[in-house]
Amino acid sequence: MGEINGAGSNTPIGDLSNASTSQVRPGGAPARVYLNEKIVPHLLEGMKSVAKEQPSNPLRVLGEFLIQKSNEVEGDSKKESE
Repeated sequence: MGEINGAGSNTPIGDLSNASTSQVRPGGAPARVYLNEKIVPHLLEGMKSVAKEQPSNPLRVLGEFLIQKSNEVEGDSKKESE
């Protein structure tokens, strides 16, 4: 009794040193890297704006912000590749 991780478990919570690489979801790390590079900075910027303004239609405002940001970012990358 008093065990946090269940009866009969000998593995401490958070001890993943014995976890094999086959237990890691394939594509998890690259997906996270991609999202952190391409999406998260812009999403956080938009969410800060929505939180500050608190519009009655926050999803629409966030969506429009992301479309505008996409046009700016993708427009810049198209000009650089020409």
